[in-house]
Amino acid sequence: MTSDDWSVLRTVSVGSDDARVGYDYLRRPDDETEGRMWADTRDSVCVVAEQDGKIVLVEEYRPRLGETVLSCPVGAVEEDESLVEAAARELREETGYRADSLRLLETSYPVAWLRKRRGVVFATGLTPGEKQTDDDEFTSVRRLSVDDALEEARHQPVTDWTLLPLLLSRYEGLV
Repeated sequence: MTSDDWSVLRTVSVGSDDARVGYDYLRRPDDETEGRMWADTRDSVCVVAEQDGKIVLVEEYRPRLGETVLSCPVGAVEEDESLVEAAARELREETGYRADSLRLLETSYPVAWLRKRRGVVFATGLTPGEKQTDDDEFTSVRRLSVDDALEEARHQPVTDWTLLPLLLSRYEGLV
């Protein structure tokens, strides 16, 4: 099947350029109709930051989840930023670390209904500094060995911003 086999009959959406949610009424290839929900937000980036065999992670209470989660530094891509530029900024803001080397490992769509790219960037050559978190961010920086980070990612409340990027970095032979 290709996109030519589907047609959009009508779209309803609300929101702004930064975040819109909507519903498409579609005609399927079998000539039946159905509706599909979607969300359109800014692209985002996740940073796997490694220094001396340790992974730099962020621990933060997430009110929507009602849990404290451990994740790699993450954030939205700002206007006119590349995924790598956003990764450098998010790493600096959330952890204080600056990276000498950043490498884009992967881009993907996290789920089919979310119309945004998610990038995974690997960072090395870290220099510590002061965090520059937003007023509504209350985070702690943790440095764990790769094995401990993977173990925590398997057993602690985490988002997909932890386990999958760490596994991708290991698959690439970087950690």
